[in-house]
Amino acid sequence: MHSDEARRRGITHPVRLTAAALVSRGPDDWFVPAPAFPVDRTSLSERAAQLAYEQAGIGPADVDIVECQDTDAASELLAYRELGLCAPGEEAALLRSGDTALGGRRPVNVSGGLLSKGEPLGASGLGQVHELVTQLRGHAGARQVEGARVGLGHVMGAGHNSCVVVVQR
Repeated sequence: MHSDEARRRGITHPVRLTAAALVSRGPDDWFVPAPAFPVDRTSLSERAAQLAYEQAGIGPADVDIVECQDTDAASELLAYRELGLCAPGEEAALLRSGDTALGGRRPVNVSGGLLSKGEPLGASGLGQVHELVTQLRGHAGARQVEGARVGLGHVMGAGHNSCVVVVQR
C-alpha cells in the first residue's frame, strides 16, 4: 500500500515488506538437515535467508524479532543456524542463553510459534507476518518486543521449499 493510502486509512505505524525469498529443493539440498553430519550440503532455509537478507539490505544482526518454523522440537534449533542467528553447533547454547526469549537480544517465536497454533498449513506464514507486523507497530501487548523495527519470518513446506520474509518499520 502506498504511504498516502496508509495515512488516509489512519495507519500511524506503517510496516514495509522489504524481502520475500522462496527457494525450492535442489539436488544438493538436505531434505531434513542433521546437525551431526558435516555441513557440506546446502540448506533451503539458509539459501532463502541469504536471498532475503540481500533483498532487504540487512544481515542477521539487524533483525530484532524472528518467527520461525518450529513444527517439532528440533526445527527451531535448526532454524537458528540456517537463518544466521548463530554458528553451526551453537544452537543449544543460543537457546540456553536466553537471547531468544522475550526480553532477550533477539526474541524468537514470542507468539508461541507454529506448534502453539497447531501448525495451520497454508496459514502459517500469514500468521507469522501478522505477528511481526503487530510487533513492529507496538501492538503486541504482554508479548511485545520493545523497540522492534526489523522482523524476519521463516516457513518450510514439507521439506521441499522454504520462504523467508523481512518486514521493517
